[in-house]
Amino acid sequence: MRTERVRLIPRPVPARDAALAAALFVASLTLIVVLFQALSSQPWSMLDLRVYLWGGTLVRHSHDPYLYSYAQFLHFTYTPEAAAFFAVLSVVAVPVVKGLVTAASILSLLAVLWIAAGTLPRWRAGHRLAITLGIGAVALWLEPVRQTLSFGQVNLLLMVLIVADLCLPDSRWWKGVGVGIAAGFKLTPLIFIPYLLLTRRFRAAAVATATFLLTIGASFVYLPKASEHYWLDGLFINPHRLGNVAYVGNQSLYGALLRLVGTPAAARPYQVAAVAIVGVGGLLLAAWASRRGEEMVGIVVCALTGLLVSPVSWSHHWVWVAPMIVVLADLATRPLVMAHARRWRLAGWLGIGAIAAVFSGVLWAVPSSGSEPAAQGHVMTAWEEIVGDLYVLTGVIGLGAVAYLLVVNRQDQPVVVTGSAHEGASTSPSTTS
Repeated sequence: MRTERVRLIPRPVPARDAALAAALFVASLTLIVVLFQALSSQPWSMLDLRVYLWGGTLVRHSHDPYLYSYAQFLHFTYTPEAAAFFAVLSVVAVPVVKGLVTAASILSLLAVLWIAAGTLPRWRAGHRLAITLGIGAVALWLEPVRQTLSFGQVNLLLMVLIVADLCLPDSRWWKGVGVGIAAGFKLTPLIFIPYLLLTRRFRAAAVATATFLLTIGASFVYLPKASEHYWLDGLFINPHRLGNVAYVGNQSLYGALLRLVGTPAAARPYQVAAVAIVGVGGLLLAAWASRRGEEMVGIVVCALTGLLVSPVSWSHHWVWVAPMIVVLADLATRPLVMAHARRWRLAGWLGIGAIAAVFSGVLWAVPSSGSEPAAQGHVMTAWEEIVGDLYVLTGVIGLGAVAYLLVVNRQDQPVVVTGSAHEGASTSPSTTS
């Protein structure tokens, strides 16, 4: 009897995939550096970082950083804790600090993607490194990431601090310290404390709160005048000290309402209602996702909620869309043996496409009038309003999409496939929108 030989098609080798992804990441990083160097009028000026270091220098010379302005119109806007940090960093030469912050930001981006991939069962082994580097190559081109790197912002550094902290096992007593430190540096991470409470991680919420209060208490010890000015005089609750919050770069609900109605007084009632609805709804949605085992979805939803309800969320604050791509990639590549896999795949690819399009920088297509953007001092047309509020609209629609997929996913049942070819492949589809 003649025996037929069956030729087996080898599966992709994780090491080979990782090498290809690493080459793609290096090529992407090199290209973005070359283009930025060639097209920017002031390449690597890192204006925000220079303001930070200027504020730190004032602190080193016993001055209150909140009483002075940089280049006549820029101010130090972070907390006294951040001022003390930059006081230490200001002793280092500026070119060295620029290099350190840039390298740390890129590594932080990769670390966040690595952690995000680790929360998804299919990416925990084998292809996790390839996923991290491959998506990292794409994430470098997102406008929030590009802006963070060019301004010398700290968004990616704070993001990795928060994500690494929240993804710790709940048994770790120090879980919450990272959130508290990040909140002490920049107030918007406070949104993660009620998230921890809603997900019944009371010890972590208490640790985060205690850490945040400790940063305030410590700042009154080593920076008493600046702390009094910032905390007791109400400087921290005045968003207009940050500049023109109606500027198109402010992608928060408040910024969108200001551009729509024109004045803070007219926007206030709508702001209160919008913040209440989106804030409560977003937190409940994030907690629901976490309780369903989708921790990374919960974290990102909570972060997006914070960006929407914060009075000021500059476009570079939206770096949180980067880990969302990892979650969507899990949807887009799930095995066809799973229940409704084609629907989940379509949702994943549509989500990735939407992020790539919206966060490409099209926001800045809002036309200018004279030397200022249309959002500063000029009435915007309906089309300019839509383009100028793209991040806000995407964030709200994204929260709705997550809610829809969570509801739909409850109705899905796993497909059980028998036979050696797919043995053990049956699993419940997880909502990773």
